[in-house]
Amino acid sequence: MKNWSKFSKSTSVYFPKKIGKFLSLSKNKLKFIKKNKNLVNLKSRVCSHTSNKDKIHEMFIFHKKGAYVRPHRHINKLESFHLISGKATVIFFDNNGKPTKIIKMGDYKSGKIFYYKILKSFFHTVLVEKNVLFHEVTSGPFEKNKTIYAKWSPDEKNNKEVKKYLLKLKRIVKLN
Repeated sequence: MKNWSKFSKSTSVYFPKKIGKFLSLSKNKLKFIKKNKNLVNLKSRVCSHTSNKDKIHEMFIFHKKGAYVRPHRHINKLESFHLISGKATVIFFDNNGKPTKIIKMGDYKSGKIFYYKILKSFFHTVLVEKNVLFHEVTSGPFEKNKTIYAKWSPDEKNNKEVKKYLLKLKRIVKLN
């Protein structure tokens, strides 16, 4: 994607190089973020905002089945999530890690919930059951210290604990 630049070599986040008066994406352009070579931790995203300092952050995000989204919450941010394709379950938690709400999601045609909006700061995660492409909008600017990762969840780098934790979450989802 010649009109997009990578945020850094260690991420799979792409920003538009320039935005004139109009920005568009086609299905073919989004295929780019699904390619294995463009994934980091089974995830990739294309942003339609030009920097982390923008007031509105709008992204098209791809997560391959099995991707781990560490439970987190955002301080003073709204977040909307529109599932375009795939199948996922979003789990919301209290501050101690107890699930408080589970949303089983599918694309619009599936008849399942395909959209949600968070109006308050909650710990949440996404369990990817079938490769997902979603559109997320959140308020900016992005400040790393305003994303709080749950202390009761494993760090992404701890593969053994992540696998155990994902199995635990899948069992919880089956019971609900």
